[in-house]
Amino acid sequence: MAEQAVATVLHRVGATVIQEAASLSEVPGKVEALKSELKRMQCFLRDTDTRMQRGEMVNHLVSEVRDVAYRVEIIIDMANILARESNRKRSFMGAISKGAQYPFHWMHLYIIGKRIDRVMARVRTIFQDFTKYSIVSTSLNETRYSMDENESLRARRLTLPDFEDEVDVIGFDSEIDQIKDQLIDSENKDLTVISLVGPGGAGKSTIAKKVYNLIAEKHFNSSVWICISQQFTSYGALKDIAKGAMCTQDFEEIGEMKEIEIIKKISSFLKDKRYLVVLDDVWRKEDWDIIQATFPDVKNGSRIVITTRNSAVSNHPNTRKIIHEVKLLNSEESIELFNRKAFPYYVADGRNDLDSFRELGKTLAFKCNGLPLAIVVIAGFLSKNLKITEWRRMVTSINWDAMKNEGDIRAILDLSYYDLSSNLKACFLYITSFPEDYAVPVGLLTKLWISEGFIPNVRGCSLEETAISYVEELAQRCMILIEKRSSKCIKTIKVHDVLRDWGIGRARREGFFKDCSSSNEVDTSYSDEMRAYRVVLHDSVCVRVGVVIPNLHTLLIHNAARLERKVFPSKGLHYLRVFYFDGMRARWHLPREIGHMVHLRYLGLKGGTYVLPASVSNLANLHTFDARDATMEALPISLLSILTLKYVHIYKVESWSMQNITMQSNLKSLFIFLSSNMPKQWEAVIGRMEGNPSRCFGKHYQIIKQLEMVGACEDRFGVPNDLQLPDLFLLPRNLRRLKISCPNLLNDEDPMPTLGSWLTFLNVLEIGVKSYTGATMTSPSGGFPDLYNLVLHDLDIEEWIMEDGAMPKLRILTLCKCTKLKALPQGLQQLKELKKVKVIAMPELDQVQCYLLHRAGREVIIRSSEEDFEHVQIPRVDYPIRKCPRVDDYLHDFPI
Repeated sequence: MAEQAVATVLHRVGATVIQEAASLSEVPGKVEALKSELKRMQCFLRDTDTRMQRGEMVNHLVSEVRDVAYRVEIIIDMANILARESNRKRSFMGAISKGAQYPFHWMHLYIIGKRIDRVMARVRTIFQDFTKYSIVSTSLNETRYSMDENESLRARRLTLPDFEDEVDVIGFDSEIDQIKDQLIDSENKDLTVISLVGPGGAGKSTIAKKVYNLIAEKHFNSSVWICISQQFTSYGALKDIAKGAMCTQDFEEIGEMKEIEIIKKISSFLKDKRYLVVLDDVWRKEDWDIIQATFPDVKNGSRIVITTRNSAVSNHPNTRKIIHEVKLLNSEESIELFNRKAFPYYVADGRNDLDSFRELGKTLAFKCNGLPLAIVVIAGFLSKNLKITEWRRMVTSINWDAMKNEGDIRAILDLSYYDLSSNLKACFLYITSFPEDYAVPVGLLTKLWISEGFIPNVRGCSLEETAISYVEELAQRCMILIEKRSSKCIKTIKVHDVLRDWGIGRARREGFFKDCSSSNEVDTSYSDEMRAYRVVLHDSVCVRVGVVIPNLHTLLIHNAARLERKVFPSKGLHYLRVFYFDGMRARWHLPREIGHMVHLRYLGLKGGTYVLPASVSNLANLHTFDARDATMEALPISLLSILTLKYVHIYKVESWSMQNITMQSNLKSLFIFLSSNMPKQWEAVIGRMEGNPSRCFGKHYQIIKQLEMVGACEDRFGVPNDLQLPDLFLLPRNLRRLKISCPNLLNDEDPMPTLGSWLTFLNVLEIGVKSYTGATMTSPSGGFPDLYNLVLHDLDIEEWIMEDGAMPKLRILTLCKCTKLKALPQGLQQLKELKKVKVIAMPELDQVQCYLLHRAGREVIIRSSEEDFEHVQIPRVDYPIRKCPRVDDYLHDFPI
């Protein structure tokens, strides 16, 4: 991990300081000298990172090298800030001001030079220690597995990933059928708890998920999947149940309720529903006791499924229960699962020398003792290296007896981990910092990776493309689980709880991050852990983290609803590079002191409502401002003046501030999902931006309940654009009119099922300008109950399916320039309210349905020119802009 830290610094040295060095006097020369020393360190650390075991002295010196790397990074940031400030274009008065500040500029250069001198001295001392203690010759003699891969095979992997549509359920068919029958048993009207019991990695969640996907929507009125985990909190679990079962958007109301009130609300909602609830990974009987009152037994065949490693949990519920002991795989099933993962089609295709590998694979599959997770991980690992000598070594090298100890697969995980490159190791460990069973959005993850410096420059690829390929490779190695994907890309991922626990332990030992669920963990240092510069806080942690752990590099705060206010003073957080904060729908006020975090590259705000001070414009290194799931109560336009800022993604903006500033923006993408009363000045500023960034704005006219989404999102080389529409359930549910005219915004995921079920009051809908790029569109049964006007314009849909009962009040249908659509859906004939159908600029459309509609008395208009097309009109209604509140009017109670 330390090698990766040095690599990040070297990348920044080459990419920034040398290019911006004109005004930095002798500093660039000193940085070049330091760069040479860092390269020597990198060679040593690359060697140490490949070793599974290291002595205490090596660990100590590795920690020293990493400390030096972070010091250098701070120096580089300060040099960049000085260079950009010196090169900034200024007015006449600004030039006079610059001249007055010239002595301060040279003073800062002097300070930077002295810091470099001190770092160089420390580097020389470290290398002297290398020699003094003979570390290179005595501590680095362990043999590492050499896992080479043919480059052509690697290329095929990245273009043809083995992502299967179905969860692997080899050996579980009979269990799945039995559990499915028990869940939908019409003769059993009692509330029944069905428990799946077995060790970690045995396939409990896999079975439950397969059954859930088969029957949840077809047989139950309400269904929800909840992960309980070891970090169970009753408040968090109840909120998850409310959100999932009720599909509620009333987060503020839920957030203000006490636990007993949430229980009553959920129970009241479920009492007239046939519901299915899956409680995944329950550890303690007490967890069930806390939430059982949520589930009423109204004798209608409702079901609860529990997965657990603890048999006492399965026997505990005081209701009708069925217990399944999940069996381990037999020999044949183990071999089948191993072969599926070790020999995907892009490996096996065209090879005739796999028989010897399959024989060794049988031996390896047997040694996994029927534990599916162990088989999947080791097969994914070996699929990367088809060398017979390595497969034979695998058979003899691992302590397979440990596998018999309740499924202990740490030896296999160690092997898979050490086969990863330094960058991939960092990326995998970073995923384990998210809460257990958390569906991590790939867009969020890749932005964090890039901000941390984990993603190297690869010729011919953008950083985003390389990051996406890392996600694919981790999935192919079976290190992560694909939770959701479109035809083009992976959208969300998870990590198995066994791998997550292993990864957290590894991260602590290597000082990669410190994962804290209590204040005691933050305050306590352990002998087997290296100092961490990244801290992850969960749930109700209340600690002055900036004081306890100074000079932090990264701070990730998950589920902050119960954090005490004023717990994080600005002292100690000035060197943050990455700050991610999940406000859990609460209201937060960022203090002016946030402007002191001049090294910050990524600022992520999630889930709450925030007020930003004007001092955010001082974040001179900010690269990404990600608030795609948060509301900005006040947004200063000065945010867009930051020269380094590339990505701004915001869910909702309620008010705007209009300081007089000079815009020198380098934005690549700007996305504001819902913008109320956007000032014309803002639109003018955005229109003058250089480079024509990807952009999307949702102009929300709240009083008349209308929304227009406009802009243009790039979609280059098959990489998902950064402006993908967030969860469609975030759209205001009371919308009457919706117009989406933003290319690539919806990507290729059919929006109609979600829009149809969520926007039940919608009257008018237009989707156009290739906002949706998929080939199939489905209007769901019961969807769009009040829609009377539908416009589809310039889409590439090839098939339109209309289910019975869809759009019962549709009166006007307009299709324009959907040139790949060959026929109208037959379901149009069943729409009794349909009066008019317009078909424009669609010469290839089969007109049989048009003729039948005309014979049935509907007005059918066919035109060849697009000039005859009229868009849905969203009238612009201007209301007075709210005065942007001054930050001084608020208590500065955000945790900084």
